Amino acid sequence: MIGKARRTSLERALILGAASALVLAVALGAFWIDAQWRLRLPDGLHWPGILALAVGLALIVWAEATLLRVAHSPGGFSDAPAALVAQGPYRHVRNPIYLGGFGVLLGLSWWRASPTLMVAALLFLPGMHVMVTRLEEPATRARLGAAYQDYLQRVPRWLPRLRRTGGG
Repeated sequence: MIGKARRTSLERALILGAASALVLAVALGAFWIDAQWRLRLPDGLHWPGILALAVGLALIVWAEATLLRVAHSPGGFSDAPAALVAQGPYRHVRNPIYLGGFGVLLGLSWWRASPTLMVAALLFLPGMHVMVTRLEEPATRARLGAAYQDYLQRVPRWLPRLRRTGGG
């Protein structure tokens, strides 16, 4: 990138740590509210919650590993890839990290039977949708041009297509 230095590994780790701390603070706050008001989701969501949590974490790790391998960037936080990444989970959805984050929050809410965290999880994806459509996609379109515009046409934003359409 011209005129803009890439973040160091330490800076990336600190940013990831801060984002993780924010998620942890939201979860702990939700658990505290649930305990104070004696709120609890119905029984039977423990194992589905663990599964959703594991799938969400796996999706995040796969997406981050793909970004680092292909673009040598973790993406986001003002460290966006300089090249289009359309491999790994990015072949199927444009925002696998946010989708994985939703899975983590929803899974954690089910595992811990937390209705407050479930509400936070359900608000997370619409919030990310607004951020993606208003900020990320226009900036990426300006940065990557026609290649990104083609990618927008081929790959859905949130939900993968059930059947494969042409292309690689």
